[in-house]
Amino acid sequence: MNHSHHPAMHDQPETFDEVIARGFPHSELEALATAHEKRVRFRSTSVAPRLTLTTVAATIRTDQAALPIPLQTAFRNAVVHLVDEGKYLPLVQLHMDMSHNMHGSMGEVGLYRFLAWHRRYLVEFEREIQRADAILRPTSTEKLGIPYWRWQDPFPEWLAGFLPAKDPNSGQTPPSRKNAPPPSKANATDIDTIVNRFSIQNTGLAGENDYTKFTYGLEGWGLRPDGTSLPAHNHGHAWIGGIMNNTSTSPTDPIFWLHHAEVDRLWQIWRLANPTPAPRLSGSDLIMDPWAESYDDLLDIATLGYSYDSMSL
Repeated sequence: MNHSHHPAMHDQPETFDEVIARGFPHSELEALATAHEKRVRFRSTSVAPRLTLTTVAATIRTDQAALPIPLQTAFRNAVVHLVDEGKYLPLVQLHMDMSHNMHGSMGEVGLYRFLAWHRRYLVEFEREIQRADAILRPTSTEKLGIPYWRWQDPFPEWLAGFLPAKDPNSGQTPPSRKNAPPPSKANATDIDTIVNRFSIQNTGLAGENDYTKFTYGLEGWGLRPDGTSLPAHNHGHAWIGGIMNNTSTSPTDPIFWLHHAEVDRLWQIWRLANPTPAPRLSGSDLIMDPWAESYDDLLDIATLGYSYDSMSL
């Protein structure tokens, strides 16, 4: 399966700094929709096998701040193992293929696919680190999960300087992280606004519903009650900096998975209180290619094999 950039790709910002500076592409929605239609026509028809679902959430994703040292070590070692065996780069390349249309900077469809696509992506990575961990810790009885990073907390010290994969474009060691503003990352009040005050968001999109407002704020397009930018997903990428600031190759940095586990956890918290609202997707846009699962297939995280140790903000 080819996961390179498609030549018909509409111009996309290269960094999350640019994404934030441009804002949601309201004025480009028609051109972005046309570009998406072209990408769909050229999209590969080969689809990965469907996930084997479960009735038991065997993997518990834990707050990285409370992750025991042996599990910190196991996570780092599993990532290094994937890098060494050549399995990490293909994971990064899945995200480099923007024909999957999984970001709001790509228009309405990207906004609506953002949460479900990245949920499926996390499951793909989690199953790979579990495979690697079973090789490295064959006597372990617990499944290694992706820790999550609460954005109001400092950067995880146990990941400081940990960048084992090369930049897939240059082949060089990725640049160091910044871990500092600008922009600011979300604080506890911002996270409460994202999850509990989502209704204040004015997306400017036709037919907006509660899902639209929520994902708009969580991805990083929203406003605080005072009208200033609401820090969220996009801002976390830019705050960390280095290769995490790259909209395409950011998964090269292992903090990507912890950052998106928090996105996923906040979505799960919101869904428990708002189970009905859904994105305005139809047809092939409902399928989270390159995988076979649809948006609806990805709503029950227990059937995907995981849970979170906390459902509090």
